[in-house]
Amino acid sequence: MMRKQPSKKRHRRLWIAALLCAVILLFIELRLKPVTASVAAVHAQALTTSLIHQSVNEVLTETGFTPTDLEEIIYAADNSVTAIAANTVNTNRLKNDITLRIQESLSGISNHRVDVSLGTIIGGELLSGLEPSIPIWLSLSGNVSSDFDSSFEQGGVNQTVHRLSLAITADVTIVMPLKSVTTTVQTSVLIGETVIVGHVPSGMLLSRG
Repeated sequence: MMRKQPSKKRHRRLWIAALLCAVILLFIELRLKPVTASVAAVHAQALTTSLIHQSVNEVLTETGFTPTDLEEIIYAADNSVTAIAANTVNTNRLKNDITLRIQESLSGISNHRVDVSLGTIIGGELLSGLEPSIPIWLSLSGNVSSDFDSSFEQGGVNQTVHRLSLAITADVTIVMPLKSVTTTVQTSVLIGETVIVGHVPSGMLLSRG
């Protein structure tokens, strides 16, 4: 007995179903790349900022540097402040150690999982957060630069607060299965502050000693 051949109607249904699946998959792929790139950048920025602060705290603890190890306030005979001289050896060591630690920490982030909900991929406020979630894995690397920044602020009667901060910029490369993206993280971390008693000339800059 010969098999009954599929009807034209059934062929049409299968063709429509296949076409519909292809359209859905294409839509998801086209939406998936930019959405995952955006989500990955946000996570990478938060993760990098956390690593920066953690690295600074670790290096400061290990070196034991205090503000007096990094800078010296120079007074004139009348007890007025003439300059604040940086200890170049200590500040350069601290800056280099922190920069290297941040880069090592970034390179240690491999196969970090981030879950992106299907609703976020599809888009729209009503579908935001709609499950299921699609996992993506991130690996990070970065080029880090840093430099010291000095600022003054009135602290009270005849007092000035001098703050020494480290301005850090990290150009982070995010490697994902579908694509790679880059993002830049900029932050400033307070290294130390000193209360100066006496007159501080306006516009005085941190000098290198």
